[in-house]
Amino acid sequence: MFTLRQIEVFNAVMQTGSVIGAAKMLNVSQPVVSRILRHLEDQAKIPLFERSKGRLQPTYNSTLIYGEVASIFKNILNLQQSMERMSSGDDMTLRIGSSPSLAARIVPKAMLKLRKRYPKLVMRLDTLSVAQVNDYLLFGEGEMVIGVFQQDHPSLSTQLLGAGEIVAVLPDADAADHPSGAISDVAELMHGNLIGFEATTPHGRAISEYLNARGIRYEPTTIVRFAEAACQMVQVGLGFAFVDSFTAASFQSAGFTIIRLPDAPKMNVFVHVHVERGLSSFGRILKEAVRAEVDGELARFGEGRRSPTKALKRPENLGAQDI
Repeated sequence: MFTLRQIEVFNAVMQTGSVIGAAKMLNVSQPVVSRILRHLEDQAKIPLFERSKGRLQPTYNSTLIYGEVASIFKNILNLQQSMERMSSGDDMTLRIGSSPSLAARIVPKAMLKLRKRYPKLVMRLDTLSVAQVNDYLLFGEGEMVIGVFQQDHPSLSTQLLGAGEIVAVLPDADAADHPSGAISDVAELMHGNLIGFEATTPHGRAISEYLNARGIRYEPTTIVRFAEAACQMVQVGLGFAFVDSFTAASFQSAGFTIIRLPDAPKMNVFVHVHVERGLSSFGRILKEAVRAEVDGELARFGEGRRSPTKALKRPENLGAQDI
């Protein structure tokens, strides 16, 4: 079996026609080239060169071998170029999925950090419902999904990145009784039109469990699929809603007030990947950028009544541990 070093020396001799030229090309001594060449001919058991007046004249066998060697070096060059593209992001694509709540603000801000580092990287963000996540990863459409829900599938790995919380969002006209941006009893809010979710969704389940534990039935009079739609309805005065703090933070215009809840339920942020594929280098960087954005949102949440109010406390034992 020939070594890559032997092939490299053979290639250099074929290109330069001499031991001296090959030694200069490879930046090694002439004796090293001569020794490797002798070993190569011994292994091949056929003459590869004829010595004449300080030159090495390739035999017919060498010309045949050289065609194969040239193909090897072309493949090596292609490999080097591929690795350089992977390192720089040139001609590379990162495709990820996200739940709508995080696709509005958290994930785009993380993507901005990646864009600054890899300006030529192509990025694609797919907004997914809970039902779409499994197939998205199992069929290799994207390499990871950032979501506020857990996925239970043996071929998927889930990791906790951080957490927000459920907050109430009210039209400004209905929030005059809560100037502090917080309440002591959620029952204070339970009047008027509640914009909500099906109880089987991540948001609906968290909200209904929270209200039921306080003796309040979860009975929305307007039902939506996504938290963004609930916030938009609140903005036009259709009613009030309970949504995750990440979605609420992306709505900062006038006519919209965020109220923090006592002992508010947490909304965890997870990253899901296929157990056999893992993450690319770009995916790993983006995952950590999302983690940083989630942590930063906890600190930023709550600068004034119309933008997120009152800093959230970091959840205990929150970290990168696997779920």
